[in-house]
Amino acid sequence: MKRRMKALAAQCCYLLGILGALYVGGWIMLLCPVHDLVRAFSTDALTLPLIFASFLKIAFSSTFAGLVWCIGYIGCNHFKGTEDPDWELLEKKNRGEQN
Repeated sequence: MKRRMKALAAQCCYLLGILGALYVGGWIMLLCPVHDLVRAFSTDALTLPLIFASFLKIAFSSTFAGLVWCIGYIGCNHFKGTEDPDWELLEKKNRGEQN
């Protein structure tokens, strides 16, 4: 039962990371600035600070989406219990096999 709960928590973290990435990177930082630019252009309220802020948000949208996804992925690995391999042991093993 405990193993299933950890697997469920891992899947929930991963799903929340994906959904959060789509919301933050896709909606808030990509589509909303584009919508604001179009609306400001159509109402003749387009200003240089609005253009600069919108292009900055659009440029960094994929970076922030990746950050949010990575946080979800780290949470997934925390609940799954995966760890980094012991690199020193692997190097010693490979050196022994090669010699």
